[in-house]
Amino acid sequence: MHTEGTGLEPADWPERPRSRPPVEWDPDLDRDQRDELSGFAVASLVFGLIGGLLFSLVFGVAALVKIKQTGQRGKGLAVAGLVLTGVWLVVIALVYGVNRYVAHRAQDMVSLQIGQCFDPPAADGDDAFVPGPITTLPCTQPHRAEMAGWLSFAERPGGDVGGYPGAAALVQRAETGCPLLTRNHVLDPLSLPPDVHPRWYVPRDSEWVRGSHDITCLLVADRSPLSRPLRENAAVVNADQLRFLLAIRDCAELTTRIDALRAGGPSADLGKATKEIALSWSNMELELRVGPWPSAAQPAMDQLIADVAAARPLWQEAAAATGDDDLRDRVQRARQLGSPEHILAARRALRLSTTQGEPLPGS
Repeated sequence: MHTEGTGLEPADWPERPRSRPPVEWDPDLDRDQRDELSGFAVASLVFGLIGGLLFSLVFGVAALVKIKQTGQRGKGLAVAGLVLTGVWLVVIALVYGVNRYVAHRAQDMVSLQIGQCFDPPAADGDDAFVPGPITTLPCTQPHRAEMAGWLSFAERPGGDVGGYPGAAALVQRAETGCPLLTRNHVLDPLSLPPDVHPRWYVPRDSEWVRGSHDITCLLVADRSPLSRPLRENAAVVNADQLRFLLAIRDCAELTTRIDALRAGGPSADLGKATKEIALSWSNMELELRVGPWPSAAQPAMDQLIADVAAARPLWQEAAAATGDDDLRDRVQRARQLGSPEHILAARRALRLSTTQGEPLPGS
C-alpha cells in the first residue's frame, strides 16, 4: 500500500468506528402507543360538555396534533369537543342577540324604564298616547320621546287603589303631576329643545285590572327628532351645578309665568305669582350665598348675587302693591333690574347650558 506523504503508518491510522447492530423493531411497543387513548381528546370533550370553551378549544387542537404524530386513539373525541365548542359559541351569540333585541323592545308603554328613548305610538289627543307595541332606541339615534318617570294615582286608605277611576280622572292627575315629575328628570329647562314638552300615557281599564296603575310621564319632541338623551338629573350634573339649578329653578319658573301674565293675564293671578316670587327670590339669594363656589365661577356668582340682592326689595314692594296699575308698574321695575348677561356668565362658569336646547357641555 502506498503511504508516501501521509506521515502515518497503517498501524497508526484511527480505527474505523464499528456500526452498532440494528435494533430489532418491536411491533408490540408501537401497538401499545397506538392503542393509548389521548388524554387531551378526553379533556376537550369534557370541557366541551360543561361549557369550558377555552380549555375545550386548546385541548382539542392539541389532541389532534398529537394524534397525528403518535397515532393515538381519540380523534373522534377531540373533534366532538371542538364541535361542542362551536355549538356553545353559537348559543352564546344567539342569547346575546336575543337579549339585545329584548332590551330594545317594550311590549307596551307601561313597560318602559326611566331614561329609555323611543318613537311613541299614535297620539290620543294632544298629550296622551294610545296603547300599542313600541320599540325602544338608543338615545343617540333619532327618536321622538324619552321616558321621564311614573306617576302614581292617588290611593285609597290602606293602599287599595280601587276600581278603574276612568281616563278623565287619570288625565287630570297627569296634567298636574307629569310636568312636576319631568322637571326633576331635566333639572335645567334651558337644556330642553324648544319643541319638547311633557306628555303622558294613562293606563286603560284592561291594563288597570292587570295591575298597571301608574301614569307614564314622557318628554316628547313635537317637530324635530331628538338625537341625544334629555335626562339631566342629580345623577348627571355635578354638585355645584345641582346647587345652582335648584337655587334658581323656582324663580326662573315664576318669572316665566309672570311675564306671561303681564302680557294680559288676570291681575289676581299676577298678584299671586308676585307674592310667590318675592318669597322665592329671598330663598334664592340665601342659597346662592352659601359657598364656596369653584374659584373660576366665584366672580360671576358674586355679580349675580349682587343683582339678586338689588332686585329682592323691588319684588317685595311689588308683592305689597295695591291696584292693578301699581302692581304691573312695580313688577316691570323689578324685572328690569339686573343684567341677563350676569346669569349667563354664571352658567358658563359652571359649565351649564346658555342657550335654549343646548345640552350640558361635555355630555
